[in-house]
Amino acid sequence: MRFLFPAVDDSSMGIPVTTPTSVDDASRVLPWFRVVFGTIGLLSPSLLGRWYGLPATDEGSLEVALRYACIRALGLGLGQLTASADRRPDWDRIALLVDTLDTLVLVEAGIRGRIPRRSALVMLTGTVTGTVVGALRQRCVTTA
Repeated sequence: MRFLFPAVDDSSMGIPVTTPTSVDDASRVLPWFRVVFGTIGLLSPSLLGRWYGLPATDEGSLEVALRYACIRALGLGLGQLTASADRRPDWDRIALLVDTLDTLVLVEAGIRGRIPRRSALVMLTGTVTGTVVGALRQRCVTTA
């Protein structure tokens, strides 16, 4: 699985190589992104909304929706990071389910014009990444 995330050698510039090199590595990094994303959105939902390109017409509803999604991301990330080795697969399956459902909701909202397509595409980068990494991780676990 190392072909999915080839390592980049930046050691000549004094930068340590931190690029994930396998599905296992990616599944260990993803919860940290959930925690960072969740924290940013919880503390500053309007900043996250602007990054997503969402309209600021109804900031009250937008902020509530973004905070809700970010609390969920923060909870999933912390759950994955703090779970014992025997409970981590349970958290990974829950995260895969959430990412898959979020992906389907975003695709539907983008197609029907409920959110701007650019916003849907930006949000899909996170949910599709989570879905693909989660699915590959489940595949690795079930074939091992």
